[in-house]
Amino acid sequence: MQSLFNRSDLRCPVKCNKRPTLFKMSCCICHSKSDIDNLGPLAIVDKRNHYGSEIVNYGGKHEFYALNHRHGHLEYMPGNICSFEGLFMIDLSFNQIKNLDTVSCLKNLDTLMLRGNNIQYMHNNTFVNMRFLRIVDLSMNKISLMDPGFLFTMNGSLFFLNLSFNEMPTLDITNAIATKQEYFCLVDYSHNSIKSLTNDQTWVLKSNSTVGHGGMVHLSNNSLTSFFDVNTLRFLGFEHPLLIGRLMFYGFDLRDNKWNCDCKVFQFAKAAERLVQVMTRDYFDVKCYSPRTLKDRLVVTIIRDRQYDNLICNLSFAEKCPPKCRCMYQPAVRNRTLIDCSDLHLMKLPHMLPDYNVLEVDLSYNSLHNLINQFDHIHMHRRTIKNYFERIRFLNVSNNHIQILPRSNLFYLREAEIDFRGNKIYSLHRSIAVLNPCNIYLDTIEMKCECEDLWLQQWLPKNDSKCNKNVQVLCEFEKQLIAVQYMTKKNLGCRIPDTNVIWISAVIVAAFITVVLLSAFIFSFRFEIFIIGRKFLKHFRGTSYPLTLYYDVYIACNEEDEKIRLWLTTYLLPTLEGNNMLKVFWPCRDSEIGIPREEEMINVMSHTQTFIIILSEEYKAPIRWNEKEWKHAWHNYTHDLNRK
Repeated sequence: MQSLFNRSDLRCPVKCNKRPTLFKMSCCICHSKSDIDNLGPLAIVDKRNHYGSEIVNYGGKHEFYALNHRHGHLEYMPGNICSFEGLFMIDLSFNQIKNLDTVSCLKNLDTLMLRGNNIQYMHNNTFVNMRFLRIVDLSMNKISLMDPGFLFTMNGSLFFLNLSFNEMPTLDITNAIATKQEYFCLVDYSHNSIKSLTNDQTWVLKSNSTVGHGGMVHLSNNSLTSFFDVNTLRFLGFEHPLLIGRLMFYGFDLRDNKWNCDCKVFQFAKAAERLVQVMTRDYFDVKCYSPRTLKDRLVVTIIRDRQYDNLICNLSFAEKCPPKCRCMYQPAVRNRTLIDCSDLHLMKLPHMLPDYNVLEVDLSYNSLHNLINQFDHIHMHRRTIKNYFERIRFLNVSNNHIQILPRSNLFYLREAEIDFRGNKIYSLHRSIAVLNPCNIYLDTIEMKCECEDLWLQQWLPKNDSKCNKNVQVLCEFEKQLIAVQYMTKKNLGCRIPDTNVIWISAVIVAAFITVVLLSAFIFSFRFEIFIIGRKFLKHFRGTSYPLTLYYDVYIACNEEDEKIRLWLTTYLLPTLEGNNMLKVFWPCRDSEIGIPREEEMINVMSHTQTFIIILSEEYKAPIRWNEKEWKHAWHNYTHDLNRK
């Protein structure tokens, strides 16, 4: 402790050594004592002249002094106070002092007692550089304003700060957390008028920031009402709720405030469920002040017994609760928001709904009638009415004047349960089929059924279903009421088609499709079909060679390709002419000079048995003679079964 606060005079009681290591330092801080005890006494003279009050030393020279002047009439600090740098303890309680502007010069001051004065304002630089200041008591003053950052920037050995019984209406978060001083024992703001916490410096707890081991912060007997939900914590600088865990060594006494145990407690309660069993400190015994059903109930008990159903928030018109309606957010029950607009003689749907995701809307016992136009109107204004229908999970429009259900936009309610009972609905449009029949309550509907109502037989729940009584449709037929499930197509007036006509039509369509597919197949594979058919004809007719054949083989190729010419002259031609004794015609070798090439080509091909076409990458290029060779070879091949 001495090295941590640079105070060689502080002593830690022996009893603190028996504490667990984690709490040993806190014990030392709260029970520390200074071994400086030989303090020279100082006095104040000229007490009647408030501006001329001075300190005098009647007791001789000492290293450290003590000034005691309680229950006097001082309005200001003595004028020569800075001349006594050895002041170690000051007790000017129950005077009429209004400010502390001159005490910052007392660098060795350890204790400052100013209870029961008239101080109204606390500057955040009042105790700057007073590193030895350990105890400050400013209780029972008239402090109504305290600069933010007072405790936040303290960097000394301030262990006790007492500001109880003052008049502060708010408290800044930077005056409840210390970042530069690792430990303190007690900061007391009890018995003020604090209604809310502020963050005037927009402080944010960063991931690499430290808030030390802190100490005890008393906020009891104030006017706090609202618990700290996620939004409040974010406002106070804790961007993520888990960051509040950085304050695990702090203690906050929040007892005897007028706590409203509403929906905001639910988030806190769910997060504290695992810790409630080990919450044994008395300052955790926070009691609810409202609502009446939870008055004087311990929050710890609510969490331990999980009594969350009464943790609700009543929503106002500013929170988009419709006029005259009662709105209530209940997070413990399906995170729902109840909107009670029943029995208000409403003729239209509300134009706005609270901005919550699970809405249960009660519009029963009103005068709603034209839902079609109202659904269309809301859909047209969907940009200003965000997800009006999609957020509804229960819609009660029972006992109104509804006769026809809306035909559009119903699919937006496919996740909701809808109660239409007690209306005079006389028809059901097919658009309702997008909804689950087990989520709709229509009771019994009597209607004149037609063929277009045949879909009801598939949509309605089966007789063995648990929700089969949700919707029952009875058809008027021959002065009787018959369930639509038992109505035949003939009873419903449906036109029954002739089966013979259907069969004939099916055969004609099948034949047409077959012809189209066969034609497409033949066209796509016409060359393959021709070649296969030619082989069959040749097989059955036999082979007969004409007497006018002069050549056995005609070779066509890209004559400008040097590699092909080399391969022909060195391999293919010797094989055909030498080994097989075939007569080969190769245009680039065997053409006669002076004869037109095409005329010679036609003449030679018409007297040749077999055509060999050697393909290459450039063979299909736009070369004039290549195209003619292809054409005449194919012509001779297709007109003579003996050609190959």
